[in-house]
Amino acid sequence: MSVEPVGCPVVAHRPSVDVAIVTYNAAGDLPACVAALRAQGDAVGRVLVIDNASADGTATVAAGLDGVDVVVNPTNVGYAPAMNQAHAAATAPYLLSLNADAVLQPGYVDALVAALDASPRVGAATGLLVRPGGTVDSTGIELTRAYTARERDGGASPDAVVAGSAPFGVSGAAALWRRAMLDDLGPDPWWDWVFVYWDDVELCWRARAHGWEFAYVPSARAVHRRGVATGEPTFTESQSLRNRLGTVARHRGWPGLLAPASLAHTAFTVTRLAVRHPAALRRAHPAQAVRTGLAARRADRAPQ
Repeated sequence: MSVEPVGCPVVAHRPSVDVAIVTYNAAGDLPACVAALRAQGDAVGRVLVIDNASADGTATVAAGLDGVDVVVNPTNVGYAPAMNQAHAAATAPYLLSLNADAVLQPGYVDALVAALDASPRVGAATGLLVRPGGTVDSTGIELTRAYTARERDGGASPDAVVAGSAPFGVSGAAALWRRAMLDDLGPDPWWDWVFVYWDDVELCWRARAHGWEFAYVPSARAVHRRGVATGEPTFTESQSLRNRLGTVARHRGWPGLLAPASLAHTAFTVTRLAVRHPAALRRAHPAQAVRTGLAARRADRAPQ
């Protein structure tokens, strides 16, 4: 759903929002991210930076920022496991996942809090994320017939975006998650195996199976540089294939994996990687990813 609070965003006795910023070599982005976050006002409570063994001094930069708690992992455990660390440490009714390369505009947090307060079955909300050049980065996540995920309205002009149906899910770059929903998914709501990429897709897919919905709040805006564009191609390609196969296997099983559109996309991706990025294909371990997803599917369906 698209939720636009009326007569808000000021809410009496607002619940506090804990914030999780998972970092990896983000020293250059972090100060601006935290400064914009602090400008959000008294809705923001604890700010927790989980640093995944950065080599550029990110942890030192974070420790020098006012009001920021820092956890330094000795190795890069991945985004999803780090978010589970943040979830375990958080106590507020809402948890904001925020990428270090995202800068919130004034009122972002207030608008999302108001939207979640108004809709108890909405488990998470996102605003309008734009790229530095001004085009849309995301208004949420959508899932295609081929079981591929993409950022809704990506590349469009913000003026052309029409608030319509609810997104399939929300991008973890700047999402406000309801703690009750996260707790509903268990002590570790993010699937540790995913590591990075598809982590938000998988979580939202699982939450939908539990009856939760997601919302887009047009008045909440943030600039997202999307540092993933500069990531190492072999790693990015391998993680994208691996995690898509594991996620589809977990949530749709063999029928989803073998559906014509899904199978065609997988065949195209595997063929492309075999020709252009064979190291990425080997690193993805497609068969193992499918087995892992199917095992998670069986565990999800086992009597509790």
